[in-house]
Amino acid sequence: MRKPHSLRLAGLAAATLVVIGCSGQAAVETNQLTIITTSMALDEATSLAVAEYLQTHGVEVDVQQHNAPAQVFDALEAETPEDQTVVGIVSAPQDQQVEERSVEVPDNVELIAQAPAELGFVASTSSITAANFARTVVNAEDPEKPMADACAQQTWFHPQLPEESLRVISDALAEEGCEPRFETVETLDTETYGALIEQLIVKPDTVVMLRGLDPAISDQGLETLDVETQQWPNSNIVAVSGTEVDDALVDQITDVLDVLDSEAATTLLRGYYNAQTSVSDLQFEVDDAIRYWLAQSELSDPDTVINITGDNE
Repeated sequence: MRKPHSLRLAGLAAATLVVIGCSGQAAVETNQLTIITTSMALDEATSLAVAEYLQTHGVEVDVQQHNAPAQVFDALEAETPEDQTVVGIVSAPQDQQVEERSVEVPDNVELIAQAPAELGFVASTSSITAANFARTVVNAEDPEKPMADACAQQTWFHPQLPEESLRVISDALAEEGCEPRFETVETLDTETYGALIEQLIVKPDTVVMLRGLDPAISDQGLETLDVETQQWPNSNIVAVSGTEVDDALVDQITDVLDVLDSEAATTLLRGYYNAQTSVSDLQFEVDDAIRYWLAQSELSDPDTVINITGDNE
């Protein structure tokens, strides 16, 4: 397991936006909180949003990363000092075997909050590739397996999909006669993510498994292939803990996760990615994007967002 590293929220310094926290809520008893999450973009962005929101309410927060959700759950079993609280924020898979598709978490952790955003995958591609795919399906030589030829022409990339999830997706595609070549993106960071999106746009017959709420789909004019995704794995962002958590702290974590529907998650990811790739002299950082998202989500008073970009009158 990779040694987790700390992602402390930095001070504002020369930031573009300043958000002043709201008051009037019940104070939490916890003074120090550690949030354990993964390196996946939405997990980290959500954790940073929760951390920023709690810090405006007087809680000192440290965010630590692991590679996978299983490692987050394992880390919650470690003993912590009495004056500290540890919470995991992670994408938890839904149980495919039950009709209501409830999330699955280990028996030794408690689910304390869940975001409504549905984190299902779609087969994303360029409009040209999508059109070629549809045309090949219509003109298939074998009407019983119309997707066979269309899928054989493509290379599908799956960034950091668990082996079990990939097997479920592959089996579901195979039932439709679609058996594409899969290639794994071993490390998904800002650079490799940007390269994947660029490849989708400029290279024909390229498909990338993206979350359906990924902002690149709408921002880059991508399309999704017409394949059946009902049986594909799905998940939700959840907050979990291995020990009892202060009720007021649970309420404030819930405040953030409750507003994280699919649209809000797309907006959060857009700001997160844009901040990481920004080359502006204004030094727009991820922390600034998080604060702005909190204000947009009415978790901070919009009147307390101060624009110090130099455009003020």
